Amino acid sequence: MTRRHGFTLIELLVVIAIISILAVILFPVFAQARDKARSTSCLSNCRQIGMAFVQYTLDYDENLPLTSFPLPGNSWTTTVQPYIKSSAILRCPSDASPQWNPGSTPRLSSYFLNAWMSGVAGFGNLASIQRPASVIYLAESAENTTPRDHFHPFHWGTPAERTNGFMQNLTWDPVNNRTREFALFRHQGGFNVTYADGHSKWVQWSNTWNNPPRPQVWSGAYDPRQ
Repeated sequence: MTRRHGFTLIELLVVIAIISILAVILFPVFAQARDKARSTSCLSNCRQIGMAFVQYTLDYDENLPLTSFPLPGNSWTTTVQPYIKSSAILRCPSDASPQWNPGSTPRLSSYFLNAWMSGVAGFGNLASIQRPASVIYLAESAENTTPRDHFHPFHWGTPAERTNGFMQNLTWDPVNNRTREFALFRHQGGFNVTYADGHSKWVQWSNTWNNPPRPQVWSGAYDPRQ
C-alpha cells in the first residue's frame, strides 16, 4: 500500500503565520502606493485646471474667471469648461465628500479658487498680481464643505487681523493655527495647489503659511499683495 503524505497541523500554522506577517508588511505598502497614485492623478487635475485658467486669461485680456459669489452662475467651474477636456478633473480621486453622491447638494469641485483673485477684491487681472509664480491660486478643498468654489484667505489669521468675525470662525482654526477650508493632509501629509502662473505642485501647509504673517500680508503664499 502506498502511503500518502500531507501537511501537518504545525506546518499549516507556520504557513498561515508567514502569510499573516507578509500581509502586515505589504498592506501598508499597497495603501501608500494607491494614495500616491491618487495624489498624482489629483496633481494632474490641478495642472489641467491651471492650463485652463491660462487659456481663459489669454482670451479675456488677462482677466481671471469669477467665482460663485455673488452670482452662482459666474462660477469658474462653469466658465472654464470650454478649456477643460472633462468635468471629471474637477474631482480629486481621494475626495470622498458625500456631496458627490446623487440626490445630495451638488459639490462644484474638489478645488477652491483664491477669492483674492476672483474679480471682486481688486486682483481680477494677472497684471495686478505682484508675483504670479509665488501666489497660490487654487487648492484642494476640505470634504463636506458647502457647495462653493472659492476660499477666503483674507478672513484667516489672528483676531487682531480679522475682517469679519463670522467668516473667520467659519474658515479659520485658531487652536491649530490653520485654515478649515483645505484638505491639508489628504496626500502624504500635504495637498496639491496651482499657482497664479499656471504651474502646480504638492505642498504642506507649514511651507505656505507665514507664521506669524508679515504685517498687512495676512495669508502667506495666498496673498497677491506680497
